Amino acid sequence: MPQRPRLIIDEKRCRRNIERIVHKAARTSTEFRPHFKTHQSHEVGNWFREAGVTGITVTSPEMAEYFVQDGWKDITIAFPFYPGMIKKLNTLSQNCAVRLFINSVEDLKMVHRQIKQPVSFYVELDAGYGRSGMPVSNPDAIHRLIQSADSLDSVRFHGFYIHDGGTYRARNRGEILKRIEGSLNALRLFKSEYPTSKTSLGDTPSASVLNSFEGLDECTPGNLVFYDRMQVAIGSCTPDDVALFAELPVAQVYEAQNRAMIHGGAVHLSKDSIEVGNKQVYGQRISGYPDSVELIEGSILTALSQEHGTLTGVEGLRAGDWITVMPIHSCLAANLFSHYETLDGRIINKRVLS
Repeated sequence: MPQRPRLIIDEKRCRRNIERIVHKAARTSTEFRPHFKTHQSHEVGNWFREAGVTGITVTSPEMAEYFVQDGWKDITIAFPFYPGMIKKLNTLSQNCAVRLFINSVEDLKMVHRQIKQPVSFYVELDAGYGRSGMPVSNPDAIHRLIQSADSLDSVRFHGFYIHDGGTYRARNRGEILKRIEGSLNALRLFKSEYPTSKTSLGDTPSASVLNSFEGLDECTPGNLVFYDRMQVAIGSCTPDDVALFAELPVAQVYEAQNRAMIHGGAVHLSKDSIEVGNKQVYGQRISGYPDSVELIEGSILTALSQEHGTLTGVEGLRAGDWITVMPIHSCLAANLFSHYETLDGRIINKRVLS
């Protein structure tokens, strides 16, 4: 019996999710460059390698270094370049091919002056999400940046990248497809102007629901190795596709109030939430696992503090029981644990590098 909250990884479901996206990408010769920030594990990374993946995506030079140690040689750092990266990049670029996000002429020139080995870069496009990147509404600035790289032998323009976080706000598959169309149109437009460039799309919802990657050169989703309750809610996957769960102990049960206090708080699940039936949900209790994954209607985490979780829908539960919870956002839950455990108790090591 476990003694404290633990994070359960389902290898069979992970491998099935990986194979599904690998096969979809192969149909259109789209390169699948998965984002490893989700799992941050050598062993899980090897499941991708065994499926034929050769290039990966990370969020920092430190994360890139960790995966270089396991033999990865083609890495995109999907976070806008800033000066603090230079020292690590100079070491990293001696050991693998590096692709950066460079979004200004000033940063481009800094990389050229200070980098010791040649690197490639994407222009990150902002098609309306408003997080980072160069607005597609200002094409002149984008053209100036690309033209500025023409005379620089140490920094080569690679292509255009979009991560459209707006798809995570969708409520169903149809809305995902509607929201991603603007990003796809922007990539098509810039591809027509720079035919030798590569186009890359980064979000899990669109990667999951698009019937085809036709017209895309690369895709870099990460969450889909695990999926989560949010992805189920918006139609990216089914509950049976989810491959990461928290096992949490029941500390106290208040039957008259139909609630229980769970040892599982923000330090285990994060405070990401979704709205279901006018209630904020911080975690979804499930049953049937591992044979199937069934959402227990009404049995949800409705509040979290640091270590405490409030669970409603507690019929039949007693103090000392354990519940299995589907996280709202698996990337954040994974980042909060030092390792994964399999159903048979095997430890899968990982790092926390975000």
